[in-house]
Amino acid sequence: MKRDKHASEARNHGVRWAVSELNYLEAHYQTAPLVDMATHLGRTASAIMAMAGKLGLSRTENVWSDEELRCLHQYYPVEGQRIMRRLPRKSDEAIRFKARDLGIVSPGHTYARQWVEQEWQLLHQNRHQSPLELMQLFPDRSLSSIKNALIRLKRNNRQGTRPAGSTSSKKVTIAWTKSEKAILLRWYETSKTMEEILAMLPGRPRASVFAAANKLGLFRPLSDWTEKEIQILKDHYPEEGPAVVKRLPGRQRRTTSQKAAQLGLRMNSSTPRHTWSPEDWERLEKHLHLSFPELLRLFQGRSLSSLKNACNRVRARRKAEYEG
Repeated sequence: MKRDKHASEARNHGVRWAVSELNYLEAHYQTAPLVDMATHLGRTASAIMAMAGKLGLSRTENVWSDEELRCLHQYYPVEGQRIMRRLPRKSDEAIRFKARDLGIVSPGHTYARQWVEQEWQLLHQNRHQSPLELMQLFPDRSLSSIKNALIRLKRNNRQGTRPAGSTSSKKVTIAWTKSEKAILLRWYETSKTMEEILAMLPGRPRASVFAAANKLGLFRPLSDWTEKEIQILKDHYPEEGPAVVKRLPGRQRRTTSQKAAQLGLRMNSSTPRHTWSPEDWERLEKHLHLSFPELLRLFQGRSLSSLKNACNRVRARRKAEYEG
């Protein structure tokens, strides 16, 4: 396994982040050098950047002033990456990403052209030829483009699907309407059966309903379990834990764990999960505006990932209720 070459030098490598460390990161990440922060926290630079991303923090080099944006618009189409001499506070990567986001192209830039259905068919028929030989069949394609297409073709052949760039392989997804979301918000967490809910949503398959409800942070009542599902839970939960959800199409990890707890099931080598109570959800609603370090102090015993997931569910539900 590949490891960070500086991991052995970081005294806190692999150790859970303390609230004091998160406070320090929040206060200094924008301006302090990464080397100084790594020394102070005893962590690698990659670990610091990863945690900053989870907290929604950004470096000063990612914040662009109006003057810098004007410079980018004026000179990047002419100079490309040579514009770095005009933007000393920006890295090569930051300039390239910002130009891409703004749709500004450098000299000699050409947009990637998707492979069409006829090209995929021709490539499939001649897939045993070398990339150099294939260049004769595709004179307007570069060598790297052909190599990448071959890789995609082999991968999708193994999976039994067509390449994503193929025009006939695009999956049409129908967006959920406000009225459909309103039906989910009103009935999904009630005692109504799934068959009754599906009848209110004609044309929506069961898997689509489960996926939409999950995005809205909705959960089915624990009583809505079939005898077959309960038996699967009893047979496999002690060994697999929440991963048993793979055997239960349409079920979610949280409700699966809650049902297991209701049935008195425990993993063979684990401690019981700490679920969110109605009081916890109400308290989070009131303090959703706080930063994650502040929320960690408010919810002692909760991990950062648990808080982030909970916040995302609350925001998704608020958005759906507002749109409805």
